[in-house]
Amino acid sequence: MPKLTNGASAEDIGLLSALGEMFDEIDPVPQEVVTAGYAAFTWRTIDSELAELAEDSMLAGAGGSVRGTDTRLLTFEAPSVSVVVEVTEIGDRRKLVGQLIPACSKTLRIEHPAGATTVEVDDQGLFSADSLPAGPARVALAVPGGGAVVTSWVTV
Repeated sequence: MPKLTNGASAEDIGLLSALGEMFDEIDPVPQEVVTAGYAAFTWRTIDSELAELAEDSMLAGAGGSVRGTDTRLLTFEAPSVSVVVEVTEIGDRRKLVGQLIPACSKTLRIEHPAGATTVEVDDQGLFSADSLPAGPARVALAVPGGGAVVTSWVTV
């Protein structure tokens, strides 16, 4: 029997799947437990400062583009930092180029449904991320003094 990359055989996976289906049928997780789990997950960033969307070229009458390309300019504002992001469509992927004003972090995370992409920020606050999936995304970063800032979610 061939082993899969995690060390489990296809037979093991089939057995675990059948057991999961059986327990889902005879002893399902109560909906209030599922709801509480989702609620607990949202508390992960409760202490983070929210950078709200202040400007969106697509909503500002620019026809959804900047300089005649499939590029969108987003500006997020928080009391401690502004995050400016240019989003370029490349098929079903996105390229993000941006700047933190002021430059206050050496790295940041771009969170999306497929996970998170960590990118470096230079001394001028500039950052870039290639080949991100289209869909909802947000930027999260640590700021001096131990705080954190997250942008609101936007569809890119």
